[in-house]
Amino acid sequence: MALALLAAMILGYELLGWTRDPAAAHELRTSLDDAIPFRAASVFAYSWVYTSMLFPAFVIRSEALFRRVATAYGLVLAVSLTCFAAWPVTSLGLRPPVDSIDASTFAGWAVRLTYRIDPPYNLFPSLHLSIATLAALCAWTARRLYGLLAMPVVAGIAVSICTMKQHFVVDGLVAIPLAVLAWALVIRPFNRDRPPDDELCDFLCAGGRSEIG
Repeated sequence: MALALLAAMILGYELLGWTRDPAAAHELRTSLDDAIPFRAASVFAYSWVYTSMLFPAFVIRSEALFRRVATAYGLVLAVSLTCFAAWPVTSLGLRPPVDSIDASTFAGWAVRLTYRIDPPYNLFPSLHLSIATLAALCAWTARRLYGLLAMPVVAGIAVSICTMKQHFVVDGLVAIPLAVLAWALVIRPFNRDRPPDDELCDFLCAGGRSEIG
């Protein structure tokens, strides 16, 4: 299930990203975007999304909760891809020219590689930040400590999407409510029905309930 969602996310993202017409894309640039400096080293925080998005697969032990997590991921992905297709936004004018980035440093080389792999479209809302936020909320539902451990990663990604100049500030501001809405609609009902995921509770409740959630 996790691998299928990951494949759908990557294929949909790349297909839309590389087939957009630059002339039809919009910019959401503000003075705040111009004031935020480009920092090549933030590519490392930016890349953490590829790890954080899989975090729930390793910390959630309840099959019922994991099905809800997969549904919430699918909801965020569907909304995001629809926005990308209907109203494309580009960061071509925000990014520094690729050739101007010093590739002699590891961070510079990583930024250039990211720019070549990650198309300058599919920005509104930021799928990077919405998925990282949703992953943290899902982990928090399983156990509060897991969610708290994920929060610094979410904060780092929130900053890096702007300092990488891959996203506008508004892309991130919309991404967080999207993740919270998906959590509230799909995950929170499970959280109300049951305390945080616990193996002992699973064992004791197994005889009385065949399915939780």
